[in-house]
Amino acid sequence: MLEAVGYVILGLILILAPGLLLSTLLYPKRDSFDFWKRIGVSLGLGAILAAVVGYVIAMPGVGTLSLGSFVIATLILSAIMAILSYLRGGLGMIFSYIDAAKNVFRRQKAEQEPQIKTPEEPKTT
Repeated sequence: MLEAVGYVILGLILILAPGLLLSTLLYPKRDSFDFWKRIGVSLGLGAILAAVVGYVIAMPGVGTLSLGSFVIATLILSAIMAILSYLRGGLGMIFSYIDAAKNVFRRQKAEQEPQIKTPEEPKTT
């Protein structure tokens, strides 16, 4: 059971990571998509890339399609897209999403902490 969960997580990573890198390569600005549209586009682009990588690996004379060869080819493709995305300024968009998520969690944590009220001093006029 735990092995199946690991394969599902690995599959999501192998689809979403290259798709996200390709979306940042094509649309490097944060204003191009909001977070959820970018995740949707990343899922679609990642599925397309997975199909293309699988097709290329399975071609006669190239190699045999196995999980190891697919993961290695996807990692190489992701590294190339990460470098190109960095050169276009797209990786800054990913870091801005991470910073925004940190701020949301900080706000939620601050709202959950009990607030200590200090007695107000009387005003003298």
